[in-house]
Amino acid sequence: MKSLIVSALILITSTIYAQQQNVLLSKADSLLSMKKYIDACKTYQQALQHEKLDASIYYNAACACSLGNDTTSALSFLRDAANAGYYNTKWMSKDSDLKGLRETSQWNSILELVQANLDEYEKDFDKPLKEKLEKIYVKDQTLRLLYNEALEKFGRGSEEMDFFWETIAKQDSINEKEVIEIIETRGWVGTSVVGDRANMILWLVIQHAPVEVEERYLPLLRESVLKGESKGRHLAMLEDRINMYKGLPQVYGSQITTDTETGKYVLYKLIDPEYVNQRRKEIGLGPIEEYVKKWNIEFNIEQRVK
Repeated sequence: MKSLIVSALILITSTIYAQQQNVLLSKADSLLSMKKYIDACKTYQQALQHEKLDASIYYNAACACSLGNDTTSALSFLRDAANAGYYNTKWMSKDSDLKGLRETSQWNSILELVQANLDEYEKDFDKPLKEKLEKIYVKDQTLRLLYNEALEKFGRGSEEMDFFWETIAKQDSINEKEVIEIIETRGWVGTSVVGDRANMILWLVIQHAPVEVEERYLPLLRESVLKGESKGRHLAMLEDRINMYKGLPQVYGSQITTDTETGKYVLYKLIDPEYVNQRRKEIGLGPIEEYVKKWNIEFNIEQRVK
């Protein structure tokens, strides 16, 4: 009996700590987004005292501390990220948030750990296919990343902006043909074959295609997600986008629109909204209540499970 009581107490304590940790991590993320770097760094330190967590959390903590000029804590968190499996050497090497760490004596040793993680992660990849997809990513995103700059310079409705979108449409058509050829010959290649980024490019290009193309390849993406080879958020965004285009309710709640009268963001209509969190959980997404907070939307429909 004593053993059972002790076990129960340990479980309760662990659950309470996990809840407190989640609150602290959420607060730290918010402080980081508000550019309150010193406070964000301190809050990450509170949250990350005991439990081992995902590498991206340690990386965000390193960024907060680096921007808050706490180099010692930043390097410690960055090493924690490497030990937790962080492998994006390309981004880490150019991330402006970490600029202050690159001249330190510890930087190269941490970078070597991250490179070792990358080598392990990519050891079974189809490297030529990965490189081909990543080149398509550059072609898909480069002009889109210049959109705000072009809009500010030329103005909405200008001939220059018309040409801007014509150029994007032409490149989208080329990208679409290349990606469709890959899917038709290799299937919806998953993360175990080409990695996260290259896998994402399939979705990125298909979502820019005409709706009939989106519908044709949606089942392949769904199958890939259920196998754990693609991201659930990509499935949600593609399926919901198709439904919205056709005037149907969305399934996962990924699509946000604007109220024409108030100008405020609103959640596009949902099918069976009382079961949306169950559907989201099935593809690895968190609660919709948390998702819509980004747009200051409240979701108060009581959730049920079938």
